[in-house]
Amino acid sequence: MAFATLAQTTSQATCTIENRAAQATVFDICVVLPSASGFVGTIATSQPYAAMMGVGLAFDKTGGPVLAYTGGPSANLRCGASDMMLASVGGGVLGTPSDIAASSQSSGMPADQQVNCAAQNVCNQGDATGYWPAVALDPASNNLAVAFRDLHFGFADTDFNSSDVEFAIGDAYSIYTVDVARGGGSYIRLGFSPAGKAAIVHYNLSQPAIWLDHQTDQGWESKQLFVGTIHEQIGFAVSSQGLHALAYCDDTRQLLTYTESSDGSTWTAPVDVDRDGVTGYYPSVAFDDSGNPGIAYYRCNDYGVGQGCDMNKDGLYLARRRAGTWNIQKISGESGVSDGPYTALAFAGGKAVIAFQSSYSDLVAGTSRAILRIAKEP
Repeated sequence: MAFATLAQTTSQATCTIENRAAQATVFDICVVLPSASGFVGTIATSQPYAAMMGVGLAFDKTGGPVLAYTGGPSANLRCGASDMMLASVGGGVLGTPSDIAASSQSSGMPADQQVNCAAQNVCNQGDATGYWPAVALDPASNNLAVAFRDLHFGFADTDFNSSDVEFAIGDAYSIYTVDVARGGGSYIRLGFSPAGKAAIVHYNLSQPAIWLDHQTDQGWESKQLFVGTIHEQIGFAVSSQGLHALAYCDDTRQLLTYTESSDGSTWTAPVDVDRDGVTGYYPSVAFDDSGNPGIAYYRCNDYGVGQGCDMNKDGLYLARRRAGTWNIQKISGESGVSDGPYTALAFAGGKAVIAFQSSYSDLVAGTSRAILRIAKEP
């Protein structure tokens, strides 16, 4: 297993917007790999970003980790990196990156969404792309695939409200637009069925909703899985048996919610997995070796919606379903520390492994610090 994360630095980098020099924050992209003593993290690359925009990591057919990230030069109208990049990681060192997408051009889109393209007049225009990248291995073809957000020109409200979601699979990585000009593409997650059908889950900020775009025998199908605002991050995975699992935090009720589907088309009614306080932030979903779903998440507080997070009552939690029942376990809850945001869950040998953020403030020095931690089930 391996993990990847963005780390905001205090450095600034010069980039261009509308042919003018500007400054963007430098983010380190760190990759954490297993070692003889546990795990070791290294900075694989550093990139100038206008805002946090995600990073993806998967293993290729040889078992080597591959990083998906936003890199390359600035877009003409957007400061900071603007291309969809893939690169292998070996010994903590980034290999020569491949530029998968440097513009908004794609080879096609679903027929039932072509009217969106005509109405917005933005499809195949612009060069700000590659945001919120997700990468996964297709078990049927053994090819890596990526999904990412295309912001077109990347500087105006119309670009964000008309953004696309793109999909590309190796070896040629021909780009196909799966969600056209609807403003989607935040918090992207990508998975595959055993038969090699891709499923992409993402969030639409302009018209708040979680969307699924997935392949069927008849072509690509789009579905709204939830309408409303959510807290940051979506948990999504597809099991080796083909079960699609989705977890999210409904911002209105601030509870951890779960739904699933055997085929991506028909979904169960949502259920509340954890109802104890303000909970379900930053969910991450994975399946254990027996095909049981698990959800790692952050519980912000143990009481009242809207009360704010309490570092003395928050923590990292793991919910695992066995024999149809969800069992909830507190993994970390150190007093005076905010531990549990930005979770990433994996299973190895039936044991849960969770990467998450811990942060704390030094009131005397007036500073704060955030670190990446890994919890492993004994």
